[in-house]
Amino acid sequence: MTDDGVRTRPEPPAAAHSGASASMPAPTMTDQVRVAWTEVLGHDDFDDDTPFLEAGGHSLKAAQVLIRLRRQLGVRLPNRLFFDHPTVRELAAAVERIATTSPLA
Repeated sequence: MTDDGVRTRPEPPAAAHSGASASMPAPTMTDQVRVAWTEVLGHDDFDDDTPFLEAGGHSLKAAQVLIRLRRQLGVRLPNRLFFDHPTVRELAAAVERIATTSPLA
């Protein structure tokens, strides 16, 4: 509280101002796709070369993954992309190509 009776917020920890988060590497596209799969499928019992359908996915879940990636990355991703690139590794490479050439505007 200040001298005039106004309540103030406590200062955040010093690490918040030190840029500690800036030293952490940005997630790769593969990491981002893997996280989206894990969230939508509700498990991480797959590897980067497991086809989405074999990991327990289906067309509605594929659409949910693409929606998450569209929102997160701000790019247009056609629904067909998922079926042409059914693994984390393949989808990440395809999304990376699209993200570098056609931002959502």
